[in-house]
Amino acid sequence: MRSNPNKAPRVLYVVYWGALEPLGRSLVLPAVGKLSGLGANLTLVTFEKPSDLADVEEVLAVRTFLEDLGVQWIPLGYHKRPKIPATAFDVVHGWAKCIFFALRSRPDIVHARTFVGGLIGAVVARVFSAKLIYHNEGFYPDEQVDGGTWRAGSAPHLIAKFVEQGMYNRADGIIAMSNRAVDVIQAFPTVRRRRTPVIVVPSCVDLDHFHCQPTGPDARNSELRLVYVGSVGGRYILDRIGRFVAIAAEMVNGVKLRVLTGSEPRLVASMLESGGLDRSLWSLDSVGRDGMPFELSRQDAGFSFLTRGLSEHGCSPTKIGEYWAMGLPVITTPNVSDTDEIIRGERVGVIVRDHSDVSYRDAVADLLALLEDPQTPERCRRAAEIHYALDPACRRQAILYDSLCLPGMPADV
Repeated sequence: MRSNPNKAPRVLYVVYWGALEPLGRSLVLPAVGKLSGLGANLTLVTFEKPSDLADVEEVLAVRTFLEDLGVQWIPLGYHKRPKIPATAFDVVHGWAKCIFFALRSRPDIVHARTFVGGLIGAVVARVFSAKLIYHNEGFYPDEQVDGGTWRAGSAPHLIAKFVEQGMYNRADGIIAMSNRAVDVIQAFPTVRRRRTPVIVVPSCVDLDHFHCQPTGPDARNSELRLVYVGSVGGRYILDRIGRFVAIAAEMVNGVKLRVLTGSEPRLVASMLESGGLDRSLWSLDSVGRDGMPFELSRQDAGFSFLTRGLSEHGCSPTKIGEYWAMGLPVITTPNVSDTDEIIRGERVGVIVRDHSDVSYRDAVADLLALLEDPQTPERCRRAAEIHYALDPACRRQAILYDSLCLPGMPADV
């Protein structure tokens, strides 16, 4: 139940992703569905790639899904190139469409998710005196630096940091992706002075969809089956994963890497080759959300490697929650979100100290010991239930909605 069942806040939910793309299907649609079930009156604004909009059957399926939940969907077109003019066009288009809609519906709250969603939502909230929730999805300007797109301290980086700070200052509520990110945000002077409520919502997993039947080591075959899910390049250092797997193959017979990504196959092959991984030891596929649980159920452990930099503690890799939900321990680089603390406390993965062969060998040995423990899959599943479950995260958001609509109600989430 919602914290206040007699009040249905009107929420304009703006996200700079597509409901039809993998991130939208994994993170947006399940969350919007839960929030609607908790009593929010939601309108969802997304930005869809032309190729996705061309799939008439999928568009109809998503629209029907949302309509059945009572959610109005406003899909706008996403433009990719040239990057800055295209994004600027999307922002202006978003302002126009959201303002036109808000003239009729008068939202109580604008829930602005992602950095560009925040740019759109902040203006709309100000125009209509609505409450603004900035759902940051990580520290975007710093992510651009860590991914090699911008140079630290460059004009684009500093301008984006200034804009980002303005959204934190303007927000009536803030959603961060990790407890470490909350510590950073709550230290901002305006956030501290205004006592802006800040809650944690990681990249949550629909545990009903990602469901495993934990098995012990006796159920494993003789291979060591490793998987990587997600984007390639930039912050996502698949070349280092390739080197890790190459080292593992020197220590264990039958090592295989499965790469599940929508990235360009030539880029995947180039990065794995640069890591020294033989072509016979890896396979590549692009798998939709519906097929992902089956693919993960056939693996033993999953990778999440990020570059070390400014942004890592503010993120929440979706893949980690999905691995754990399916009973797989994670192999991760250090300092990512709250993952280090969870792994050390709950024994659900291994942390690679640095990118040296010695460190990789140590991590492989730790992983093999973890996989021999028959309780590991159950611990991983439990970690997903505690830290990445969708239901409690959406309840925290529903309470935040109520606290902003009802003066005097605390956002005790």
